[in-house]
Amino acid sequence: MKQWKSIASKLIMVIFVGVLFFSVQTNTYASAVGDQLTAPEAGWKRFDDTHAGVKYTGNWYTKTDTSYYNGSVKVTTKAADNNYVSFSFYGTKLRLIADLYSDRHSNNTITIDGVTESFSEYRAGSTSLTNALVYEKTGLPLAFHTVSVTVGHNRTNFIMDAIDIDDTGYLINTNLSAPVDLSAAAAIEEINLSWTKVTAATSYNVKRSTTEGGPYETIASSVTNATYIDINVTSDVKYYYVVTAVNTAGESISSNEASAILLGQPGNAILTVYLTNGSEKEYDLSMSEVNAFIAWYENKQAGTGKASYAIDKHDNNKGPFTSRKDYVIFDKILTFSVDEYSAK
Repeated sequence: MKQWKSIASKLIMVIFVGVLFFSVQTNTYASAVGDQLTAPEAGWKRFDDTHAGVKYTGNWYTKTDTSYYNGSVKVTTKAADNNYVSFSFYGTKLRLIADLYSDRHSNNTITIDGVTESFSEYRAGSTSLTNALVYEKTGLPLAFHTVSVTVGHNRTNFIMDAIDIDDTGYLINTNLSAPVDLSAAAAIEEINLSWTKVTAATSYNVKRSTTEGGPYETIASSVTNATYIDINVTSDVKYYYVVTAVNTAGESISSNEASAILLGQPGNAILTVYLTNGSEKEYDLSMSEVNAFIAWYENKQAGTGKASYAIDKHDNNKGPFTSRKDYVIFDKILTFSVDEYSAK
């Protein structure tokens, strides 16, 4: 009996130590403000202080040292000149990485979407702590956020080393315009996207979600044309798309959102468009053409897309023409009807 009690006691002790060890091991992955963080943790992505999306106002200089992230930091000593850092990002969380030391300001402020909080870079003693986590904000809505960091004034220096955000987010290149007039047109086994070309953009990222408003997954990058065909789609699923412009300085904010549902089966229909002047136009079209028209109409009704839509008159192409098109004006449409039929 005593032998069984001894074994049970040892087993309980082993379980207790194992749980304690697991708890300690788990907690090592959750850094807190004031900890050294030489690399971003899982679920985070790091951007250096030299990123083109980070703007410095006032008097700043670059200090180099191998102990800093990527070997350099931005430093200011002129708090009276209203020095500040500004940037925008897409995501839900934010961390600031800096160098803690006894000459650092402790009354710095950070404003995120108009809400201001304070943070410190002060560390008592004669040694500094590089790559330190000095500020953290989580639980933000998944959206674009505007950030301004204002330097304090009660000591000597302020350091900016790096910015951590969601590993699915990005810093915004505020000098690059977002694509506009994104439209999505459903066809058989594909969805066709088009948008207005952005000046100074070298490529585009196409992002997709099955939920309105995202979150979006990047399905294509380095797209050089202002069009894209998505062939990895499933029937009866509504897809939501946004596009961002990209150049060497980074990525723009997203375009308007456009959506479409893949056509399930091929077919034909009579599309009748009733105009505000009392007249009507009738077209014999494939269902892919009808759905492309409906997608244009819905996007334009939501405030995006071109004012007119070209319909091919291939069922009545008389004469020596390579093509004939009717251009339907959005604000001249009163209503329209679709009558499907089976082609023989």
